Amino acid sequence: MTTMTRKPGNKRVEALLAQAVGHLQRNQADEGEALLQQALALDPDDGESLKVLGALRASQGRFSEAEELYRHALSVNPDQPQLLNALGQVLSHRNRNADAVDVFRQSIALKPNYAEGHLNLGLALSYERRHLDAEKSFRDALRLQPNLMMAKQSLVANLNEQRRHREAEALAVITLRQNQTDPRQASALYYNLGVAVAAQRRDVEALGLLNTAQSLAPDMPYVDAVRGSVLHRLGKLDDAIDAYRKAIQRNPLDMMAHRELNHLLYRLERDDEFLKSYDAAIDAVPGVPALEFDRASLLLRAGRYEDAKTGFEKGIAAEANTIVGHDGLGRALARLGDFDGAIAAHEQAVTTEPDNGAAWSNFAETLLRAGQAARALEASEKSLLHAPANPQAVALGGLAMRKLGDPREAEINDYARLVQTFDLEAPDGFADMESFNRTLNEALDPLHAVGREYLDQTLRGGTQTIEDLFATNHPLIVGLRARFDDAVNAYIARMKEDADHPLFSRKTEGFGYAGAWTTRLGRGGYHLNHVHRGWISSAYYVALPECSGEEGWLKFGEPPFDMGFEAPVRRMVEPKVGRLVLFPSYMWHGTVPFSADGTRTTIAFDVLPRA
Repeated sequence: MTTMTRKPGNKRVEALLAQAVGHLQRNQADEGEALLQQALALDPDDGESLKVLGALRASQGRFSEAEELYRHALSVNPDQPQLLNALGQVLSHRNRNADAVDVFRQSIALKPNYAEGHLNLGLALSYERRHLDAEKSFRDALRLQPNLMMAKQSLVANLNEQRRHREAEALAVITLRQNQTDPRQASALYYNLGVAVAAQRRDVEALGLLNTAQSLAPDMPYVDAVRGSVLHRLGKLDDAIDAYRKAIQRNPLDMMAHRELNHLLYRLERDDEFLKSYDAAIDAVPGVPALEFDRASLLLRAGRYEDAKTGFEKGIAAEANTIVGHDGLGRALARLGDFDGAIAAHEQAVTTEPDNGAAWSNFAETLLRAGQAARALEASEKSLLHAPANPQAVALGGLAMRKLGDPREAEINDYARLVQTFDLEAPDGFADMESFNRTLNEALDPLHAVGREYLDQTLRGGTQTIEDLFATNHPLIVGLRARFDDAVNAYIARMKEDADHPLFSRKTEGFGYAGAWTTRLGRGGYHLNHVHRGWISSAYYVALPECSGEEGWLKFGEPPFDMGFEAPVRRMVEPKVGRLVLFPSYMWHGTVPFSADGTRTTIAFDVLPRA
């Protein structure tokens, strides 16, 4: 690595810099900055002065100025791994994480044994949700510096993000035993340990760990929001609401807390309080588009399309070049019947981010609503180009093909072949499926609290859990999951080889579950037509009311909006206690409302191919 050089005769610059550093070390920022400005007036290319002033600007939160100063210093001498690391951190603060990843990699290329560089690279990769790559960086940092606490707690958080909660728990416990000298690092470890334990549905234990995290660092972000989720599951709904509100009071931009709070208020039908947290936050921190967009998204899900339109427009006024705003505005306008405005908004969204598969998929839906099937097919194909195997895009493309009379649709949506039923045998310890399911239905009772469904769920007139049912490790669920395994293996084995088919092309030797949940419907309840985010999806029947005709049946092929099809439903499946239905996740499905008394309890899960 080369060293910084100065022009001859710049002893005065060196003296000014030394004095400036002294003032900064004594927290005399104004005096230090004045001396740095004098030094740079004498020599605008003095790298050391540029670095120190850049660090000052970063500490003041003036990150755009810090970036400019750091880049100027690097133009004088690019071979500075520590300075590249500092620049990467500034870019992360500016939410330019992809750029930060590139800069951190440059830093490590100059200094491969730079543990802090590997750590910060891992953090930037985490922000980009590249969790496997981030894990490698955290482990590289620990290989170089085994006691780097920030890397250890970051790795614990990373394992939680990958849903490897038992590994996260084990690492957090070991790390806490080794070192608890830094209260904030210990707090972060207790927090992530609490997250890992909560994910395994050991909620009482998780609550204790989260309380410990908060006692060590009362201002630790996100603890209250996670406490709220745990209290919610424990049925302590008022305490959960209080926890979410504390999280928002501490940080008005805590979007997780806003979302969880308002979902809960909606379910409890406390409509006079619904979305008020966003209103207060917008007043407290004006000019933050994310608050407007988040609020508008909930309004959209609640069916308040005019209010959603207004919210997206307000957010766009504050930040015009944003895909979130234009995409959301397009969806709101489409539901209001303003298809010209909706299409223009979507065009702006995909122009802003041409490689955003979700935006192209939403555009395809709006085009279908507008009756433009040919353009919708093109948009769905672009979505799949950028987000291969996106079930929503496959489903919308299938509707477009069906409208256009494209014969490929019949192969993609082969309802007779791809919708398969499995009447399962009772798990060990039970004489028959009826007795097993009666016991299972009782065990599921505590999970179905009274209240409305969540805003983003497809059922109406019932409840659905949001946590992973398989993570409970309940003996009844464990036994049933073994039967599910057998059925899924049989379903996969029946797939033919076809590299161009959206289901068959993803066939692998193994599979994993992306999540499992349980739903319960009351009289008049039903599921809207929808698709899932997995590869293979399911419906398993635990308890059913006495229905007549096709009430409560599972229907396939009907779009979620009217497309003028003469016979929109393509296949019906009769529910039976103990029956599992498997089908492609991209296949439109819903249920017929039932008028009988009693409740209908099901379990569903999504399957993903093994990577």
